[in-house]
Amino acid sequence: MNGPDDLSILVIDLVLSGVVAFTALMLWSLIREPAWMLVIIGMVIRFGDVAFQTLHRFGIISVIDVRIGDISLFWMLMRATPLVFIIVGIITMIRSVRI
Repeated sequence: MNGPDDLSILVIDLVLSGVVAFTALMLWSLIREPAWMLVIIGMVIRFGDVAFQTLHRFGIISVIDVRIGDISLFWMLMRATPLVFIIVGIITMIRSVRI
């Protein structure tokens, strides 16, 4: 991220993922189904990813840069982990609703 536009996108992403994480935690208090809990965990981890990106962007924290080829392993895991939880949650929902 190099310009003010990138910073604006990061701030918007931080705000929206914060709202999603907050509403997901509210839903978590109402629903205790394992499938939904996996989706909610994915949403909360996504907010953590965006918050971590923000702290990294401002130089507050640093990351040990381990690379596989040209890809940073840390950032790849931070981006993929929430999606894995959401995918597993949706698959669990589909399997539990068998007709």
